[in-house]
Amino acid sequence: MADYTGDWPVEYPDQLIVGDPASSIAVCCLWSKRDLVAVQLASDQYAVIGQLYSRAGLNGMLRNILANPSIRCVVVTGHSLTDSYKALSSFFDLGVDSNWTIAGNGGQIDRDLPIADLNALRENVTLVDLRDEPDFAAAFNTVAKRFSDQPPFAAPRTYPKTVPEATAFPSEYMGFVVRQSTILEAWRESLWTIMSFGEASPTDFGVPQKEVLGLLSVIEQPSAEIEALPDWAPFTAADVEGYLDRFFKTEEQDGVAYNYGHRLRARWGMDQIDSLVEEIERSGTSRRALAVLWDPATDVGSAEPPCLTTVQVVLRGGRLYVMAYIRSNDMFRAYPLNAAALALLQESVRSRLPGTETGALSILSFSAHVYSDCWDDCRQAAEEHEGHRRKFEQDPRGSFAFRIEADDLVADHFTAEGDLVQTLRAKAEHVLAAAIAPHVSRVDHGLYLGGEVSQLAIAGQNLTPFDQGPAGRPRPPSSPR
Repeated sequence: MADYTGDWPVEYPDQLIVGDPASSIAVCCLWSKRDLVAVQLASDQYAVIGQLYSRAGLNGMLRNILANPSIRCVVVTGHSLTDSYKALSSFFDLGVDSNWTIAGNGGQIDRDLPIADLNALRENVTLVDLRDEPDFAAAFNTVAKRFSDQPPFAAPRTYPKTVPEATAFPSEYMGFVVRQSTILEAWRESLWTIMSFGEASPTDFGVPQKEVLGLLSVIEQPSAEIEALPDWAPFTAADVEGYLDRFFKTEEQDGVAYNYGHRLRARWGMDQIDSLVEEIERSGTSRRALAVLWDPATDVGSAEPPCLTTVQVVLRGGRLYVMAYIRSNDMFRAYPLNAAALALLQESVRSRLPGTETGALSILSFSAHVYSDCWDDCRQAAEEHEGHRRKFEQDPRGSFAFRIEADDLVADHFTAEGDLVQTLRAKAEHVLAAAIAPHVSRVDHGLYLGGEVSQLAIAGQNLTPFDQGPAGRPRPPSSPR
């Protein structure tokens, strides 16, 4: 007897093949193509056929079954590239705990689904694994006979859907890159990165933090003069000037655990800034121009060791580049001050090397964190970055111009200065896209190129002219999508 809501399936209707909703059998084909399963069955043999790419997709499946309790069996076939089958089988075998977490798997079930209803589903719906059956259709027919006369296990029910608010989005565990022109822009994007991807965790100071590991910020046009400070900045322009003055003082300061100027210029009986200049003067290709601020004799085990531990400079192509390592970096209160001081250090070295121009300043902040007392200000900074990042910026790895030549999809690769460096050819869209991918450093550039490669392939298939769209702007409405 059919028993389901009128608007069924209630979840992902455009991604499912619906047969007879009154059928007692649903088919889950994991990552395999649902069309290949459907051709083996008559449409009245199943209620629905769908895929399960991840354990998060299990929520949609459960909602659809609860909205159509005529389903008494879920047949599984196909292959999975994730733990989606393990999540599915663990749910049916072990259920969920009081936190709606799948036992033995860790997948999260929607809290809008009552645990009592989930348990009723598990007790009345059978999971049948046909993944290894050589003759799926025959095995399916055998299963279908077992469940053909079973009544609905409950009344159909639908549930509200609460959109989760993530405290952190999924990301790489370590290794984030921020590339901007100025310190202020790099600061904003760094705060956006931490607020978006940083994990909340306790600290030794009793104040929670959000933290990412290995944040490399590259400042293309470093300057100790930070442009107009935003309202949310925790310091003033006068504070920046004061910090720069203290940073280079060679005298040890009373009541201060360390000061960078003393460690750079006096602590070991030498001026390491002078040494940087002398090493570059000795050899313009040197990789030995290094200043160290960490003293193992006193800093190991210290409650207040220096955060900035290493500064290295190199001369390449007539430009002086700097890399600094900061072991622990308060990205809201300290990072822009650190960056301004390092930019001034870079300029002091560059100015003593005639004919040398300023290269990028890179700062590797191993623990890049912000404390909870400033999260509201950090969110404001992140919102500002959202607005600023919509502007088009040149990818340092170059640009691509697309064309069709005979039956080839062609991409000419140019440097940022406009010089042709290579021409890539392929017959298929995915092959050309794979060849381009290593030469893209900006995500927004990659998304744009992906769209253009798709349009190029469509033009090639339809034998129509291809007109490349402008980077950083949407295609005109008249263009095919």
